[in-house]
Amino acid sequence: MILKEELLTPEELARMLKVDKRTVYYWIERKAINYIRINKKVVRFRPTDVEEFLQKHTIKATDIDQVVDEILSKLNP
Repeated sequence: MILKEELLTPEELARMLKVDKRTVYYWIERKAINYIRINKKVVRFRPTDVEEFLQKHTIKATDIDQVVDEILSKLNP
């Protein structure tokens, strides 16, 4: 199998997303993001898996408005 995309390290992913690398390891622990385990200590990420993760965690403005409306309707029946 030939890699068509360069794999990212946890440190590179953390830097790219501007989060602490402990956050990336937390995602790994929780299996919140797809990753490749090279061996016991080494994991890598496909850029396409990172994009999928970001898409799943993207909140659209219309979604936020809907959530706010639902909360407000429960607070003020």
